[in-house]
Amino acid sequence: MSNRIITTKRALFCLLLCLVAMVVLVVARTRFNIEGDWEGLYLLKGTEGKLFELKDDIFLGEYERLLFKFNFESLQAQLPEKKSKRGPYFEYKWQKRRGHGYIHSFFPDGSRFIACFSRFRDSQDKVPKGLFVGGGLPSSKYENKDIRNEETGVAWFDGTRWYHLWCNANEAIASASEKQVFPSQWEFLGSRVIYDHKGELILESNHRVTLDGHPFQVNRFVMYTAGDRHFFLIIEIKNIGQVPAGYYYLYGDEPWVGDFGTSAGNVGWLKDRPFYFEGYIDTTANSFAGMYDIGNPYVLGGTSAQYTEVANFIDWSYGVKPDMAYFSNTIGTFADEKKKVPLFSKQNRVIMLQWGPRILAPGKSDRLVLAIGMAYKDPRKWLPVKPETKLDMNMVDFLLQEEGK
Repeated sequence: MSNRIITTKRALFCLLLCLVAMVVLVVARTRFNIEGDWEGLYLLKGTEGKLFELKDDIFLGEYERLLFKFNFESLQAQLPEKKSKRGPYFEYKWQKRRGHGYIHSFFPDGSRFIACFSRFRDSQDKVPKGLFVGGGLPSSKYENKDIRNEETGVAWFDGTRWYHLWCNANEAIASASEKQVFPSQWEFLGSRVIYDHKGELILESNHRVTLDGHPFQVNRFVMYTAGDRHFFLIIEIKNIGQVPAGYYYLYGDEPWVGDFGTSAGNVGWLKDRPFYFEGYIDTTANSFAGMYDIGNPYVLGGTSAQYTEVANFIDWSYGVKPDMAYFSNTIGTFADEKKKVPLFSKQNRVIMLQWGPRILAPGKSDRLVLAIGMAYKDPRKWLPVKPETKLDMNMVDFLLQEEGK
């Protein structure tokens, strides 16, 4: 009898050792990526030799690897001082240490507006840090418990459904030799919430990048006001080296206006006309441009479908104007509008802005200012209507002076 008990104990002990070994093996093969967001617990398929990855938040571009999730409300969510039932208000969260977050704005008519920043993996499978447009809300914020692609990047809810406005921005700084450095490759110096009071929000992120051996500091600010369906993105580029140095700056998107994942109905628009073909945008004669989901009559079947008639815009009225802008089917190249190459790509109809080449003396800086958001539909007009975009440049001057101290 005693031998049988000893044998049973040995078997149980061996089983326990096997279980412990399995747990140790699984833990050893798991990457723990807990950053303090606490949106939930997310078990993903591992990468780079790891079997699993455990995270406390999940970004756009990671859902394909998701195995298990448990959502819960963030312990660090920042709420407005007062949710007025009579006026618009917003909620936001900004993770200062890791440089990502979102703004979620609510309107009395039941509509909403969101803007997400650095909540995505880029084409290099890296997550940028700072105020870079793109990504989705935390998983816990999706009401149907599953991510909705229309509700990512910059998007608008009309009370019935979500409409996509802007995707992950295609953004880069390049040297005079045209070698591009993408946001996820920049050195992240930190970020902060500068101001949050009475429906006004100002966020900041700071970065350093080296171009052909020349150091630049890039300071970025987002300014948002409750009730707006747009925000301001301010980019200060400063030469912190000892000799004059040059740069290019690129900003654009294939925004998939209306329905996520398709450009089928998207055409360009300016203040006084639609833009059906690839072509150059005169950035002096025009202070903004956008994409309009209305269908292209110069593409076979381009107007046969029911499109959303939603439009976005990007405005460069303030700051250094882009030296070039264009509509195209391919980033980096475009045909002359006279050649009448239609905007035909089903997924990649793009709008792009470029500054440069520009030379900065040591200690000098350029200021790029963009208003980014949604245009309105006026039933009396065929073209969309850009909202009024007023910016207090004295406030911008103050922000940049404070940053320079």
